[in-house]
Amino acid sequence: MANLLILSPATIAAIAASRGSGDQNLLTPDPKEVWADNAVNTAANIDIDLGTVQPVDTVFLGHVIPPAAGATWTITGGAASYTTTVLKASSALRAVDAAGQSPLLSHGFWTGASANIRFLRLAVTQPAGSPTLTAGVVLAGQAFRPTYNHEWGSGRAVLDTGSKTPLPSGGFSTVEQARKASWSWTLGDLTDAEVDALHAIALDRGETRPVLVVEDPAATTGQLR
Repeated sequence: MANLLILSPATIAAIAASRGSGDQNLLTPDPKEVWADNAVNTAANIDIDLGTVQPVDTVFLGHVIPPAAGATWTITGGAASYTTTVLKASSALRAVDAAGQSPLLSHGFWTGASANIRFLRLAVTQPAGSPTLTAGVVLAGQAFRPTYNHEWGSGRAVLDTGSKTPLPSGGFSTVEQARKASWSWTLGDLTDAEVDALHAIALDRGETRPVLVVEDPAATTGQLR
């Protein structure tokens, strides 16, 4: 098990996909606003310009639907070119599923050695005979990782944005909406530098700007929740 990861994503100055439609939707936090590919069996490139050279050790392509078991992606980038350095060689796009996870939804997630990057390319390939892909969000940057992991006693919950109203008949009027995962945890034994770094993330993101939190970033069973 790897330590908790928190990514305060870098600001993306520009993004463009080599094909499909809606590539600007990858910059919005709403997973229902998507980039939609229009072909399979060859790579679709998602090119990201961070505007300035900065350290990158984590990339997230979220809410990918429906990623086939054979779908792959490659991540390359550099300070002056999209292809200077291979950050992640071609490998499975799907995160490692948890028990009971729907095969219709997954995420692409990578974390590794930090590199100085301005231009980032995600090359995504859905195998022949599969439906075309859609993806809802892309995030990249340098993640925060504490020296010591979150403490025992963290808890998972489900946030249901729907509503349920009791009726005089004894039944319920139900309006179904999205359900989202929630997780709470405590970090202990932080160094002064880690406290400052975590506080900087909190000040920057507040309670309204998105961050990526990964309970266990190791590519092991249950990573996708």
